[in-house]
Amino acid sequence: MIDEKFIKKQKRVIEKDIKRLEGEIKGYKKYSSIGDTNEDNALEFEVFEEKLALLKTAEKDSKELKEALRRIEQGKYGICEISGEQIESARLKAYPAATRCATHAKSK
Repeated sequence: MIDEKFIKKQKRVIEKDIKRLEGEIKGYKKYSSIGDTNEDNALEFEVFEEKLALLKTAEKDSKELKEALRRIEQGKYGICEISGEQIESARLKAYPAATRCATHAKSK
C-alpha cells in the first residue's frame, strides 16, 4: 500500500538517484584526450561513443526521476497513467519512476 510514509521514502530515494545521475552526467561530458597516434585516436573515439551512450541513458533516467518528483508534488505519484489505479509498491521500489502498473507496463 502506498501511504505518506512510503511516498516520503521514495522521494528521498529519487532525490538521491538524481544527484548521483547528475554527477555521472557531468563526468560523461568531460572530454579526455588519449594521444595523437592513429591507435590513440581510435581508442579515444571508442571511449567517446561509450560515454555518449552512457550519457544518453543517464539523462533519460534523470528526466524520468525528475518527472516522478513532479508527480509526488502534484499528488499523482504511484497512479497508473492508463488505468488510474495504484501502482504496486514493489514495482515503485524497484523502479521509482514507474508511471504504469505491472499490468500496463508493456503497453505503449
